[in-house]
Order: sequence, then structure tokens, then C-alpha cells
Amino acid sequence: TIGVEEIGILPQYWDKLADALPHAKLVRASEVFRYARAIKTPEEVRRLRVSAQIADKSIQMALAKAKEGQTELEMAYHFHETTIREGGQPVLGCIGFGARSAGINVQPDGTRLARGDIIRFDVGGRYQHYRADIARNGVLGEPTQKIKTYHHAICRGLDRAIEMIKPGVRVADVFEAAVATVRREGIPHYKRSHIGHGIGLDGYDAPNIAPTNADRFEEGMVICVETPYYELGFGGLQVEDTLVVTATGVESFMLSSTALTVV
Repeated sequence: TIGVEEIGILPQYWDKLADALPHAKLVRASEVFRYARAIKTPEEVRRLRVSAQIADKSIQMALAKAKEGQTELEMAYHFHETTIREGGQPVLGCIGFGARSAGINVQPDGTRLARGDIIRFDVGGRYQHYRADIARNGVLGEPTQKIKTYHHAICRGLDRAIEMIKPGVRVADVFEAAVATVRREGIPHYKRSHIGHGIGLDGYDAPNIAPTNADRFEEGMVICVETPYYELGFGGLQVEDTLVVTATGVESFMLSSTALTVV
């Protein structure tokens, strides 16, 4: 019996493999490989830390260059340029201004930054094959009370999730606590299908931090914890940190805080 990671393999290659090994039983095993990769080696942790920190530096550099009238594409250029200069490779660059920041996987275009606009980053790159996926927010000029309240709420939800994570804790319990915190702190209608995921060679590794996941966190998992909020006509706000599960809790890879950046 041979387990094969079938994701990305065209059907004809599966058939060729079966023809080449007529006495073997081939089993689709992508989930087995996915969970095997959930626990990272020290070298994997190092690469993921560098990858996350490159993305963090790239966001800060892009925000430092923000100005009224700048396009989303121009800001994406500054972000990706820094990623390359820091030794990474561009992969993920969801950057949206104003109402467009509510687009879950918004792709930068010619939209120009105006006073009062939210600037949402959901971004990352790749360093020595390992992915990054983090999120931060800015606003051009003084934020409205709604932006302040909602941003505070998602940050507190993220904090609550991170406080809870340690080996043996149920993934579903962390999800429930984070969502309840966001609702209590200012977004009573907040809903999510997940609040994070593992990360490694792929953008999504186990575990998926979802209400139906009965798994428990284990030492050595590297995870992205996030509490996004999207509202059409208003905008999107998202905070996402990357961290490694240790014997007693977590160690964050982040260089910046989740605070709303006013530019």
C-alpha cells in the first residue's frame, strides 16, 4: 500500500503510476501528508519566522510611503519591492482601500487613496520555499469611531485566541472564545467560518481553526491566527499574526503590533 499526495497530480499521472506499479495499492493520502507537515522542524520554524518578518517589514515600508492619491497598485509595488529586497519572493498581495477593502481577496487596481480610507493588507511572500500570511490595517487621516470600535474588537478577539493556545487545547474552543470576544468588544453580529490555519510550504496547513475541528494544538505547529471583518459599503479590517506553538504557549514571529496605523 502506497500513500500518494494526489493534490496537483493530473489523473493521467495517477494512471501511469498505477500502470508502473501493478501489484501496489495506491491510496489518496493528501490529508495524511497535511497533518504530518503540521509539526515543523526547527529549520522550518526558522524559515517561517523569517518569511513572516519579511512580510511584516514590507507592510510597514508600504504604509510609510502612503499618501493621498496613491493607487493600490503603487502601494502593492512598495510592498513587493521590499519583500524582494529582504530576500523573499512575492506571493500574496491583497491590498484594498476604502470600500474595496471589504473584498476578501481584493486584488490591487488603480483605486486612489482618499482621506478617511481604510488600508487593509492581507499579504505574504515566500522565503526558501516557506510561506507567510499576515494582516494589518491603516487609515489615511483620523479614523471614524466605527473604525476604531471595530478594529479594537477584532484585536481583542485575536488576543484572546493567542492567550488560549498551547499544547492540548482544543482548536474549536479557541475559535469559540475568539468569536465571542469580538462580539462582546464591539461587533455583536460577528461571524466566521474559521479564525486561522497552519502554514508551511503551503499557505494552508493543518490545523484549520474552525468550530467543527476536534483536533488539539501541538507543540511545533506554526499557525496564522486571524480575525477578519468584511462589510460591503464600509470596508474590511483584518489582523493576522503568525506564531509557533511552544511547550507552554506560543512564540510570536511578528515585529509590529496589531495597532491601527494612522498615516
